[in-house]
Amino acid sequence: MSETTLHIKKEARKGRVLIDIYRNRSGQTIIGAYSLRGNPGAPVSMPLTWEELEGVEDPGIFTIANVPDKILSEGDAWEAFASYALPLHTKEAKSVRAQRLKTNARRKTPEQLDEYSKKRDFNKTPEPRGLYAGGDDTGFVVHRHHASHLHYDLRLEQNGVLKSWAVPRGLPPRPGIKRLAVATEDHPMKYITFEGEIPKGQYGGGMMWIYANGKYEITKEKKDGFYFNLSSREINAEYRMHLMKDNEWLLERVDNPQIDWVKDEIETMLAENTDNVPLGENYVYEMKWDGIRALIALDEGELNIWSRRHKNLNRQFPELMIPEKAFRVNSALFDAEIVCFDPDGKPDFKTVIHRMQRRGEVEIERAVKKYPAFCYIFDCLYLDGRALINEPLLRRRAWIADSLRKETSYRISEVVEEGQEFFDAVKQMGLEGIIAKDRNSRYLPGKRSTSWLKVKVRHTADALIIGYTEGKGDREMHFGALHLGEWEDNDLGYRGKVGTGFTDANMKEVMKELGKLKKTDRMIKEKPLDHHKTTWIEPVLYCEIQFASITKNNTFREPVFVRLRPDLGY
Repeated sequence: MSETTLHIKKEARKGRVLIDIYRNRSGQTIIGAYSLRGNPGAPVSMPLTWEELEGVEDPGIFTIANVPDKILSEGDAWEAFASYALPLHTKEAKSVRAQRLKTNARRKTPEQLDEYSKKRDFNKTPEPRGLYAGGDDTGFVVHRHHASHLHYDLRLEQNGVLKSWAVPRGLPPRPGIKRLAVATEDHPMKYITFEGEIPKGQYGGGMMWIYANGKYEITKEKKDGFYFNLSSREINAEYRMHLMKDNEWLLERVDNPQIDWVKDEIETMLAENTDNVPLGENYVYEMKWDGIRALIALDEGELNIWSRRHKNLNRQFPELMIPEKAFRVNSALFDAEIVCFDPDGKPDFKTVIHRMQRRGEVEIERAVKKYPAFCYIFDCLYLDGRALINEPLLRRRAWIADSLRKETSYRISEVVEEGQEFFDAVKQMGLEGIIAKDRNSRYLPGKRSTSWLKVKVRHTADALIIGYTEGKGDREMHFGALHLGEWEDNDLGYRGKVGTGFTDANMKEVMKELGKLKKTDRMIKEKPLDHHKTTWIEPVLYCEIQFASITKNNTFREPVFVRLRPDLGY
């Protein structure tokens, strides 16, 4: 049965979605997306995904007060809508017999594409031949093209061909940034869907990816150029093209992006825990690096390293501040792990934390020489003018590999396809574990997803220290146990306490950090038996604990303290 209906009466719809075509008449209107309703609270006409719609019981929950923050954090569900628009089916399309067209001002013939064809051997390259292909002058494609040099090609459909510009540094990410765009030969319409590797030795030899594909519209003609909109799943933006001289144009973005990926505070995607290695051809597997999670933001030659809690780490890791030496791209946001290694070549968490906590120039310089850091990049959220979070994982990885220069402190985190064998080897070497990832998964900022699964050699978790009990005996000068918590949306849930696993050294280290924190009232609903002997503190400091299992009360069974996690906290 169809999921949609044109029946106005509710009883006739039978659970189907009404498509109200009757609003398209004189004197009748339909409310636009994000329009305000004239009701208390100023509710908003809210576009939602089908998944979001299932959990909505009252449409009034979306108001002028919370919708702007939702769009900024999750993106605009309506943003790419125009790229899916179709012409009105008011007339039946007539079948037209293919014919050879003569030259005129409105179209190109194969003869006029000779310049394109002469540069290519079509017996060796999979590129489309220079044959006429019709259209409606609304199609565009942006190619990411790694020939002798990495660059981008902007192609706009006009008069039966694709007018093409090579844009060496990619699309401008926001207003105020200008890009050189060099006009090249016209390309045939079949190029609008071409993707593949042009053989070495052919003109433009190298890998060519479709970077964005959809519809465009010229919004304003100027004597020296034009303004145009790109509407697609990948890019929705307005640009200006300005002719400087000969074949040299200047490309600028006109509108501001909804999210500035290289400047805004972006949350990282998180993985779910699992006890067993998930198997199947949908998964790839990589090392769970025992280091500091970091976002590497590259913006027009300026590089910033941000911790998961949005602390800047540029000073602590000067050997990673090498944007031109390490990257081929101009703007990007990479998800990565900063790692230091012990003499046996194993990741050493204690050392990388030591590096992160250095402050003085002399001690930082000394630490760089003694404990050099490396950055393993495993994902990319944004690259040269557009977000990549909706691209499949393997494509994001391909573009990471294509963006990194060799033999620097930046490396791609390699993946393998033999999950169980990989985990067994990691376990034998005494490493922390692996991550299994769905090869087609999207990147979900700030979300925990089963598309990424952590398989640890031991059961561990990161928990907030929310209080500590009085110490007795040998611990009289320190503490007895740590109370643990975890945020559940906006509420703090209780996870029990940990009192074992401490050495004299880390007992002193923990007590030193506890002394820096503000004392508070109890923030959890539960009232532990030793509440009267507990000092409650602000929940900002994390620790890692090892445990046997999770109890029915959602607390850790047999927890053992492993280490502090200052990289996750304040």
